[in-house]
Amino acid sequence: MTFEQYLQDKRYSPNTIHHYRLYADLFTDWLVQEQLTGEHAAYNDVIAFMHYLNEQGKSKKRVHSQLNVLRHYFTYLISEGRREDNPAAGVYIRGIIRTLPGNLLSMDELEALYQSYQLQLNVDPAKKLMLGLLIYQGLQTEEITRLEREHIHLKEGKVFIRGTSYSNERWLPLQAHQVLEWQQYLQANKFKEGIFLARPVRKDASARNISNRMRHMILQLQRLNPKVINANQLRNSVITFWLQRYNLRQVQYMAGHKYVSSTERYQRLITDDLQSELQKHHPMS
Repeated sequence: MTFEQYLQDKRYSPNTIHHYRLYADLFTDWLVQEQLTGEHAAYNDVIAFMHYLNEQGKSKKRVHSQLNVLRHYFTYLISEGRREDNPAAGVYIRGIIRTLPGNLLSMDELEALYQSYQLQLNVDPAKKLMLGLLIYQGLQTEEITRLEREHIHLKEGKVFIRGTSYSNERWLPLQAHQVLEWQQYLQANKFKEGIFLARPVRKDASARNISNRMRHMILQLQRLNPKVINANQLRNSVITFWLQRYNLRQVQYMAGHKYVSSTERYQRLITDDLQSELQKHHPMS
């Protein structure tokens, strides 16, 4: 299997595959110049390649993108049994700013939103299901738009989330009350196919239908709690809560992060919040 075929199997878009292949070719061409192969390249060789890109005048952002492709390339070699480790896994580019999530809601606030939403606003069941997926499974809007009937497994009490070019597939448990709500919805929509939570305004209801409904739902939630900003804020709040209960690798899986560094950003946020609280209540402050 070639690297391109590997990416196709991972369901990357044609445009992403094109760019990843170009970046991988740049690296393999450099390896040939250095009389190396991907199977034998080590951590120091990855660092040397980063220096080479700097000398070529590549921006930090471009080097960061190149490094991301290298991680995929070495993972491909591992899947082919051509090496056992990923020397690019622990390499990061200094100076790349990664925004930390802010203005988070506590789990008590999230659950209060969930309980109040349908009672006070009399919304349809599909919207309540979408809110549950945001609060209890930490899904992204785009992941909700791709849910189909076959992804809901009520006997196991789980939902399956398909992977994308930027997120991993995963199985997530449903809360007991979610299982009951899904049972009722599935029964009421037993003949519904395709994008499952879209409102059947027309036969060709698209993912945009759900995105629009999600935006309207956020406006409704803001009436219940003015601190609500958007769906990403809810997801960030959930991931931060998870990190206080589970270990880093568990949360990486639950969040669908391809790289643990994405999950570690939330750990930094928790640490910063704790330090802020300590300073606020310090006897000498």
